[in-house]
Amino acid sequence: MLNVGTHFEYCHLQNRDRLEVYALHKQAVSSDAPTSQAASSKAKSPAEKAKLNAWRTKRGLSQLQAMTAYILEADRQLLVYGTISSEHSKHQRTAHANVNVNRNATEEDNYSRRSGQSATSGTAGSVLLTPRGLAAIPLLCAAASEKRKSYLVRLNSTSQIENGWWSRQEPLCGDPGTILALPEFIVLSLAVCIEHISLSMHLNHNIYNILNGLGISPGVFQSMLWPMHNFLLVVWMMVIFISTLVGSALVSVKTTLLGSKRTGITLGSIFSQEIRPCQHGAGSLCDDHQTISVRLLGLAIYPLGMLCRFADGVAERVPINAGAQLFVASSVYVATGLALWWYWFIVLPWLAVVGLALSFSVGWCFGLIELAGF
Repeated sequence: MLNVGTHFEYCHLQNRDRLEVYALHKQAVSSDAPTSQAASSKAKSPAEKAKLNAWRTKRGLSQLQAMTAYILEADRQLLVYGTISSEHSKHQRTAHANVNVNRNATEEDNYSRRSGQSATSGTAGSVLLTPRGLAAIPLLCAAASEKRKSYLVRLNSTSQIENGWWSRQEPLCGDPGTILALPEFIVLSLAVCIEHISLSMHLNHNIYNILNGLGISPGVFQSMLWPMHNFLLVVWMMVIFISTLVGSALVSVKTTLLGSKRTGITLGSIFSQEIRPCQHGAGSLCDDHQTISVRLLGLAIYPLGMLCRFADGVAERVPINAGAQLFVASSVYVATGLALWWYWFIVLPWLAVVGLALSFSVGWCFGLIELAGF
């Protein structure tokens, strides 16, 4: 996904999975991450900030929950990247999913545990749900903080247009080629086009010679496109949150109608693996260490965090059994999300289009700054 070096370089996609394992390990060993400004200031490099942000997204998980989630995630990554057999992996996931949950765990998860479901129960929970997009949010936030000079250095170090960072990305909340991946595919395609234009400024000899003849460096036009690059990262994060909302709502409805035995997913696992991480991720966007563009996204996504928190808390106030509480919580989540459809699918896309136009307008200012040699 992203690799952060001296000039904040990007690298391979699987770093996203490394960050997820790191965050779960830190939560299991050290519990909640510090939220103070002092802790953020100690994380000087973008890599350290990305790790701290990832750890903060696990806030609220008990150490035993984090340990169980760590085992499941490590097992999933062995299946994806390693040579572990499917039968052995299935046996491991079944064993890990039956880990007893600490009776003294947080009040937030009481109603899901009383129904006999751990926060990470369900052998298919970590496979069928789509938390990979949420796991990438801290890295995308760190990428959005990339400075213009670092952006220019990274472009100049790219030897081929096809090796651009955006060209190596893929949808995170849906399988490539499916309808669920279409929104991300649109964003990524637009970003790839802009990146190709930026890279062609110094990789295409004809364009480079024309600019050189006019006495204009490629960095002038690349600086003009830099705000659009950063804003498209913000739009990608917005699409991830909306896709998570839609995906978790659809899975909740399917599980409620067909039952967890048919779908292989429990309502408790939906809350623990998607809804609560979505709430924490949306809240982390407004932290003090985030850039202005990410904070603005946090304000736009704030209703989603409220929705997740409301659905997760309302059922606990209903004096019924744990299974019914999960049903009420998922029903409230789906109904409230459906009632706000106009916000997710009209207001937020409109804000994205307006923001993209503004980023293009602001780009002229940065182009002039580069032209002046500042």
